[in-house]
Amino acid sequence: MSIRRLVQALANALQRKTWTDDDLDDSDLDDGAKESDDQVPGRRPFEAPVRLQALAEALKTNTSVTSIDLFNNSIGDEGVKALAEALKKNTSVTSIELWGNSIGSVEGAKALAEALKKNTSVTSIKLGANSIGDEGAQALAEALKTNVSVTSIDLVHNSIGDEGVKALAEALKKNTSVTSIDLAGNSIGAEGAQALAEALMTNTSVKGIALSDNSIGAEGVKALAEALKKNTSMTRIDLGRNSIGDEGVKALAEALMTNTSVTGIALSDNSIGAEGVKALAEALKTNISVTSINLFNNSIGVEGVKALAEALKKNTSVTSIGLSANSIGAEGMKALAEALKTNTSVTSIKLQCNSIGDEGVKALKQVIEEKKKMGFELDIEFYRDLS
Repeated sequence: MSIRRLVQALANALQRKTWTDDDLDDSDLDDGAKESDDQVPGRRPFEAPVRLQALAEALKTNTSVTSIDLFNNSIGDEGVKALAEALKKNTSVTSIELWGNSIGSVEGAKALAEALKKNTSVTSIKLGANSIGDEGAQALAEALKTNVSVTSIDLVHNSIGDEGVKALAEALKKNTSVTSIDLAGNSIGAEGAQALAEALMTNTSVKGIALSDNSIGAEGVKALAEALKKNTSMTRIDLGRNSIGDEGVKALAEALMTNTSVTGIALSDNSIGAEGVKALAEALKTNISVTSINLFNNSIGVEGVKALAEALKKNTSVTSIGLSANSIGAEGMKALAEALKTNTSVTSIKLQCNSIGDEGVKALKQVIEEKKKMGFELDIEFYRDLS
């Protein structure tokens, strides 16, 4: 069957809200044996917008479909415009996946934004790996000022800079429905982070925010840390690959001294050394909300892990900790193992690529055995079997 005929068959079925074998009859299947005139070499199956338009038309009247997944289909601006028109009328679709679809800012993102001003059913929208840029982000921000249904929005890798995120931040000052926003892999920088921080001072709905790989730096994180001193709704924050360094993590540590809502914090690939981790360790001695912390691929070394070990002797909330690729060595592993003997909350720990040697492995095996005798299982990710 040709792609055009398959999509039309699907559209027809959606309009009837039923599916029968007649929609894919033998004559259609036989037709697939010869090349169709709309099977263009080198193009993805859904690339021609006309193929999506049939489905979009069906969605205007369909009341049963709740999820649309068009991941990596290159539907482009024309395709998303057709879908946007359908969403102005559709009342059943709650989730839409448009990752990797060559959607631009001028036509595609703006059309979708206009639809979201009217639509009241969509709760989750994924627009990662498109090219909406600042202009597209600004259009979506305007929609979020009035939209009351969207709770989760994914804008990963969309060439959004500080102007685009400033608009989104302004929207978050008014919006009360969005609980999760993913802006990883953009270029928001310190200015963009400062604008988001200002919004988070008053926003009470956002629970999770992902800002990894955004060139935020220490200054941007300092602003976010100040926001976390006042914000009581945020539970998860991902700041990986932002070059925050010791200065940035010290600011976060100070915030965690008083913050009681954050449960998960990701700080991978941030050039954090022993001094930064020592500050974080001090915070963990009193913090009772953080359950997960990821320090993958930093430079905390022996001194840093020793400080963390001391904190874990007192901390009772952390259950998962990522320490892979941190050069903790055998001495650091011994200190960590000692802490784990008395700690009763940690259940999962990642330790790959740390050059702990035979002595470190011995200490690790010993603590695993002691925990087992106490009826306590430790889930440890390591480069070799420790059983």
